[in-house]
Amino acid sequence: MANLNDSAQLEALLKLQQDLALEANIDRVLGRIVATALRMLDCERATLYVLDPGKNELWSRVLTESELKEIRLPLDGRSLAAEVARTGRLLRIDAPYEDPRFDPSVDARTGFRTRSMLVAPIDARDHRRLGVLQAVNDREGIFQEDDERFIQALAGAAGVALEFVELSEELAAERLRVVKVVEEERHRLARELHDGVAQTLANAAISIELVTRRAVTDVEGALADLVPLRARLVEQQAGLRDILFALRPLALEDGGLPAAIAALAKRVDGMNGSHVATRRMESERRMAPEIEAGAFTVIREAANNAIKTGRAKNVSIDVYDDGNAVVAVVEDDGQGFDVAAVLQNYAKRGSLGLLQMRESARLIGAQLSLDSSPGQGTRVRLRIPAQ
Repeated sequence: MANLNDSAQLEALLKLQQDLALEANIDRVLGRIVATALRMLDCERATLYVLDPGKNELWSRVLTESELKEIRLPLDGRSLAAEVARTGRLLRIDAPYEDPRFDPSVDARTGFRTRSMLVAPIDARDHRRLGVLQAVNDREGIFQEDDERFIQALAGAAGVALEFVELSEELAAERLRVVKVVEEERHRLARELHDGVAQTLANAAISIELVTRRAVTDVEGALADLVPLRARLVEQQAGLRDILFALRPLALEDGGLPAAIAALAKRVDGMNGSHVATRRMESERRMAPEIEAGAFTVIREAANNAIKTGRAKNVSIDVYDDGNAVVAVVEDDGQGFDVAAVLQNYAKRGSLGLLQMRESARLIGAQLSLDSSPGQGTRVRLRIPAQ
């Protein structure tokens, strides 16, 4: 009989794995795990609790045959599920009301009577606690040792499913962060084009019309009016080149990071009274175009932050090879800032410069470090793996 039971449990696990492989809805996945526990353990009720770290609680993501829509258990409170969540040890309890760790309040609220329990921890592959799988009231009396092995196997399947939930949420959050950065950059470019180039072109069209009318009776005066008009157009042409440089400098394609950064330093030197210069330009390694573009975005943003918001008088930029990596450093003598406070509140401040730097570094697999404190300047270091 025991061998037949083991065979039936193995068959049930294989069938469950096949079903889960074809199911994309996580709630249905967890529901099938709990339904399998209910059927194969031949128990009256089963519950899958998920850990809510923010509230320090376990909450019933899947309930069977319960009068309650949801159960929430304090992680540091009295309950067998919380005990398992805290310790990570499976519990098989034959007489719950005789166990001081058992909380009878749920029974009191529902009129249900708990006679036996089997509770297993649900862990991630890195041993983080994700939740608890609980079976209540074996219909034949008490749970057996083979039931322990079976519920542990189900808890393992639930752990994989819950890890998938975490991964999906992280990917969704990542997409939102990337979209936020891209939209901020598009908004900045649109604003610069509207306030600068577009406005100048509109004014130039009006000025040309006025000059044309004046030329009918006063050619010399009309020619004189063209001089400031030409100056404004030349100025906006330079502004347009700045925008194009920020999008994709030609030097980056031709000479890589060192050439692009040298062009950047030359372009922004003197802005807001800052002296910007390259210092150690020793890297000869070329990387994939998208890697170089992401690295340049970080370096450009770091230099702009130093000039525009850091009030730096001197900004130095290094690019050099370090083993199997390229390292870029932007260092300034500006007013500095509290890194932790700024990173925590950048969204509230409405500035996404640091967010763009972090996301650009992360997307190319680089390590970004910020070293700054009020009154001590800022040092931004980017380490880019060459492969």
